[in-house]
Amino acid sequence: MKIELKPVTLEQLPLLKEQLPKLQTGDCNLSIASVIGRAEEYQIKWGLVEGELVLNWMPYPDIPAAYVLPLQSENILKIMQTLECSCKDCKEPLILFGRFTYMTEKISELMRYRNFITVSSNSWWDYVYDRSRIETLEGRDLHGKRNFNKRFYKAYPDAAFVPLDAPMIEKCRGFLAKWYEAHGEMTESLQAEKVAIEFAFDHFEDFGLIGGALVNGDDIFGFTYGSGVGGDIFSVHIEKADRNVTGAYPALASAFAKALPEEFKQINREEDLGLAGLRKAKEDWSPSTMIRKTLMRIQRDESRIE
Repeated sequence: MKIELKPVTLEQLPLLKEQLPKLQTGDCNLSIASVIGRAEEYQIKWGLVEGELVLNWMPYPDIPAAYVLPLQSENILKIMQTLECSCKDCKEPLILFGRFTYMTEKISELMRYRNFITVSSNSWWDYVYDRSRIETLEGRDLHGKRNFNKRFYKAYPDAAFVPLDAPMIEKCRGFLAKWYEAHGEMTESLQAEKVAIEFAFDHFEDFGLIGGALVNGDDIFGFTYGSGVGGDIFSVHIEKADRNVTGAYPALASAFAKALPEEFKQINREEDLGLAGLRKAKEDWSPSTMIRKTLMRIQRDESRIE
């Protein structure tokens, strides 16, 4: 059976709202905003197998297209068998992408006599933090963040964190334009990010996004937003603050953590993409764990070889 895969567009919003939670395991890229907003960049396609959603994508450069599956589904074995036979008429291996522990344990359980190969890179892994630590900034390892936060509020004692509603989003568009102008050269990556942010602003409520801005009167020091990506994990998709304002970034992050719904206990601050500076910045927040993502190639079933 050949599976028909179609590009993800805004038209799939109702389907994603219904079925995407079945695919979520904490991966920052598996929110509605990311799947739709980055569909072209990640070459995301969708299909229905056994009545359930599967995605096919390339979330990182230089990796082959891989499937994301609803691994906890009662139909998962049938889904995998159908996909495997659709991979160029059973002549190519099935390639999956997902959270290492969840995926390897499930595939080992379902296909005990099959071999698979996993490939990963720590540049793909998400940094996850205890929400309470980011709220309070307590502990010796966060003393630097705590001090910068204090310096910010000493300079701006009336600063407040306010929700992103329609009027505030419009103000944040202006802040964003100035932020990119101050940054300098617009790389391909930054351009893709800008497009994704503008798209998210256009469909903020539709995508179930939660966010806010750090303001002092009419001045905006930064904004941030994100969404749930499975269980009690909230992913911060975007965080932009004025680099010229001392402590704006830690103040923004801490205020956002305090404002999140109580159901979220962990905060995913996404990958470092293999960039040394970004890696250091994320490690400076003292992650509690990492979401290790991997590419899995399930070896061909030799019994199918004629």
